[in-house]
Amino acid sequence: MNIFLYQTTIENDIQINFNHFKTIFTRNFFDLFLAPELFLTGFDYKNINTHSTKNAEYLKIIQDLCLKYNKAFCGSFFWHEKNKYFNRSFFINNKGKIISTYDKVHLIPALNEDKYLTAGKKEKTLLYNDFLIGLSICYDLRFPEFFRKYAKKETHLIIVQAEWPKERIDQMLILAKSRALENQCWLLLTNAVNNCVEIEMGGNSIVVNPYGKVVLNLKQSISGKSFKIAKKEVLEFRNNFNALYSFSRK
Repeated sequence: MNIFLYQTTIENDIQINFNHFKTIFTRNFFDLFLAPELFLTGFDYKNINTHSTKNAEYLKIIQDLCLKYNKAFCGSFFWHEKNKYFNRSFFINNKGKIISTYDKVHLIPALNEDKYLTAGKKEKTLLYNDFLIGLSICYDLRFPEFFRKYAKKETHLIIVQAEWPKERIDQMLILAKSRALENQCWLLLTNAVNNCVEIEMGGNSIVVNPYGKVVLNLKQSISGKSFKIAKKEVLEFRNNFNALYSFSRK
């Protein structure tokens, strides 16, 4: 499967962010597009109500783009539902259908997320292009027990959407490699870059293979890049060195 990692600066104007996304989405070739956490707004809590309303409108446009260009999409948004706000990731298939959503389970106090948002209740998997995919968002990465739930299901690919600050980028890279290696799966992480709502983001969006090796790192680039992954690499590693099966099949 050919997956595009979208690394971008998140401006203070939602329309500018959407226009940049649309340009990149329509001009590149891939099967699945991965966007950073809250890629249209960043952590702009003071406008969370307005953003949530606009996000619903943009989500519908993205669904139409997926259908028109025969591409899938995964990205997170501020989302309002039943008088609560969530950091919600949507997975849209190449037919423009929402086939899964995931509400961020671990809210980060350092960014006041827990003061404005409601935490999700559980992990979420979906099947796409013969890959069993596990969804996660940023701070989730620090909780290995959360990802072991995906390992128990023998997930092939874990997606991490992030707004990870530059000052802690080394920690992000260590955690991402660890989550891939211990669960013997692909891990793709997309991060924002440069200034975002007065926080300097660290970029370094990465593809980590099942052996824990970084095979693509976008460093500080703006726009993104596609990378092809194969499920057979996951299965071969697990069969030859069955640490995950020893755990998942107890």
